[in-house]
Amino acid sequence: MPEKRLFPIDNRLEMKHHNYTVGDGTGFEKSLLLYKGYMFMATFKSRLSFLRDLLALKEVIDAGRIQGAARRNGIKQSNLSKIITDLESAMNATLLQRSPKGVEPTNTARLLYTDIDNIVKSLDRISKMFEAAEDLAGYVTVYVSDGFLGNGLLKELSLFYARHLKIRLDIVTNAKVNPPDIDFAIVSDLSFPMKGKMVFKTESKMSLYASKSYLDKHGVPRDMADLVQNFDICVQQRHLDDPSCRLILKKAKHLNTTSDSEAVVFSLIRSGDGIALLHDWDAARNPELTRLDLDFGLTRPFYGVCNTASEKTPKIQALIQHLKNMSEDGRLNQIEICV
Repeated sequence: MPEKRLFPIDNRLEMKHHNYTVGDGTGFEKSLLLYKGYMFMATFKSRLSFLRDLLALKEVIDAGRIQGAARRNGIKQSNLSKIITDLESAMNATLLQRSPKGVEPTNTARLLYTDIDNIVKSLDRISKMFEAAEDLAGYVTVYVSDGFLGNGLLKELSLFYARHLKIRLDIVTNAKVNPPDIDFAIVSDLSFPMKGKMVFKTESKMSLYASKSYLDKHGVPRDMADLVQNFDICVQQRHLDDPSCRLILKKAKHLNTTSDSEAVVFSLIRSGDGIALLHDWDAARNPELTRLDLDFGLTRPFYGVCNTASEKTPKIQALIQHLKNMSEDGRLNQIEICV
C-alpha cells in the first residue's frame, strides 16, 4: 500500500510538516490540516487554546491516567477529560485508548507526541532564559584607579549594561572604598587590598602635552633641558616618586602644580596652565592639545581584578564574558585576557 502523507503541500499556508502515515488519509487528514492551518491565521486566543490542548494531551500520556494528570496539575478530572475529548473531536481522530487500567496513546497520538514534546522543550528553554535574566540583576561595583577614567574600556563597558538592562555599573574612584564592597577593580598595581583574580591586563602610554594656547604664548620646548629650565610643568604626585621622572622633575625651575588627581592635571593642561604627562588615548581625543615631540614618556600598566567573593555570580561571569568577547572580536585588542 503506498504511503499517504498527512499534510498535502499547500502553498497558501506555507506549512512545513512531517510525513505522517495515519488513518485512511481522508477525514482525519483533512481535519488536522484545518486544525493546523488555523494556527497560521488564527487569533492569539485560539493559538493559546490549541497549545493548552496539546500540552494537556502530553500530560495525560505521561501520567497514563487522566485522573493522575489532573491531580498533578491541580485541575478537575472532568475538565481535563473534556479538553482531550474536544481535541479528538476537532481532529476527528481517537487519540487515547481508554480502559479501567488507564489510557494508552493511539498511533496518531504517538506521532503528535514528538512535536508536542519539542514544544515543551522550547518552553523550558525560554523559561531558563528568564530565570537567568533574573540572576543578571543588581549592581556591579567597579573601582577605577585614577588615570583610567575615560579609557576606551569604560566606553565599551557601556555596551555591557545596555545588553543587560537589569544590571547597573556603579563606577567608583574613591580609594578609601571598602574592598569587600567592590566586585571588579581596574588598578595600576596589584597591591590593591582586595582578594581577587586577575582577569585582564593592559597598558596605557603617556606623553608630554600642552594646549595650543600655551604653546602659542610660550613657544615649543627645543628639548628636555629647555623644558625643565623655561616651561611650566604640572605633574601628578605619583610621578614624583617614579624613577624615570624623579631626576627630571628635580631640575624643573617651574614646577607649578602637583595633584593627586590625574583628572585635575588634565583639566589644568587643557586650560593652558603648562605641560604635563597625559595618556595618549585621552589627549588624542582633545583637538586643543598638542603632543610634544620630545624623547620622553611613560607606559603605565593596568590590571582588571575580580573579587573572589563575587567571581562566580552570574552578573560577574557575564561581565567577564563581555570582556572576552570584546578582546576576541578586536574591539579592545589592547587588553590581554588572563582567564
